[in-house]
Amino acid sequence: MKFRCDRDDLSEALQTVQRGVSNRPGIPALTGVLMEAEEGGTLTLTTTDLEVSARLSLAVTPQEAGLALVPARLLADMVKSLASAPVDFESDQGQARIRCGAYEGTVRLLPAEDFPALQPPGGTRVVVDAPRFAEAVGQVARAASKDEARPILTGVLVEVSREGITLVATDSYRLAVREITATAEGEAKAIVPERALSEAGRGAAGEEKGQVEMFVDQSQVTFRVGRLTMTSRLIEGEFPNYRQLLPEGYESRLEASRQGLLEAVRRVGLMARDSAPVRMSFNALGVRLTSSSPDLGEAVETVEARYEGEDLTVAFNPGYLADGLQAAVGETVHLEVRDGLKPGIVRGEGREFTYLVMPVRLPAPVS
Repeated sequence: MKFRCDRDDLSEALQTVQRGVSNRPGIPALTGVLMEAEEGGTLTLTTTDLEVSARLSLAVTPQEAGLALVPARLLADMVKSLASAPVDFESDQGQARIRCGAYEGTVRLLPAEDFPALQPPGGTRVVVDAPRFAEAVGQVARAASKDEARPILTGVLVEVSREGITLVATDSYRLAVREITATAEGEAKAIVPERALSEAGRGAAGEEKGQVEMFVDQSQVTFRVGRLTMTSRLIEGEFPNYRQLLPEGYESRLEASRQGLLEAVRRVGLMARDSAPVRMSFNALGVRLTSSSPDLGEAVETVEARYEGEDLTVAFNPGYLADGLQAAVGETVHLEVRDGLKPGIVRGEGREFTYLVMPVRLPAPVS
């Protein structure tokens, strides 16, 4: 295999496909990037860790077709360090030679025959605007659990209907739901690992006017975004019935500046250590936030806002609440509360995104 290409294009492509590189040293082939050069001038880069795979094509000046399996991270670091000049790549039986300007280096190849064959995409096809998809993934993925003891909750539920897509994630302490208008050829349901969905969302973030093409079948999901194709295995199991957790709404409702409330929660939350909550006291003037720590001190801040409902005090984990406020879209945010036992509801401008956060139970007052 032999080709010449732009250094910046090759470096960017290698950084992108590293998302699929395995960290398992016991399987050397999975630490490599499979490079396939075609006579027509297309270079395809593929990586996989058997759970997530990434494939990307770029244009090169072809000289000789062929394929090579190269250590991915070493090659990516090498190309990134090169001068801004054309890169000449050539591989033979056991090594690859890279030239760029005054630089020349060699890299030992991995056995290409050990690289696993990838299953082609299939199943229900869905097309959605890339910016909306990227925004939705960013809103929902943050609520997925990091606890591997409950693998179902480490994924994001993707529900596909002919009207669009619904993304759902929960870690039992908060729940994020986002609906997206999309064009679908049928119906499907899948639990996608959060990591795979987030990587697809990052890829879609750079496609300002592009589209995401998604294929969902029984065992895997595939995302096509521009020149990038990402495939992931699905998580087996039954996702919790999230719909029964979604209330119609509460009578007590706060309407505030999203950024102003977010910054106040973060400031006051600095004193909320060791799982201590931020108390929010709602009244006709807005909301008063307080937190305290025996070792650190206390913090108080009042946010002027429009509030409808009875005066009440509810406590939340500041990190979970801040995540919801950050994920909401628009200058104004709506926070609906009921009491210290029911979840709070965070919504931005529009009804597409809903974020529920469980309250922290406060001790009963001593009589």
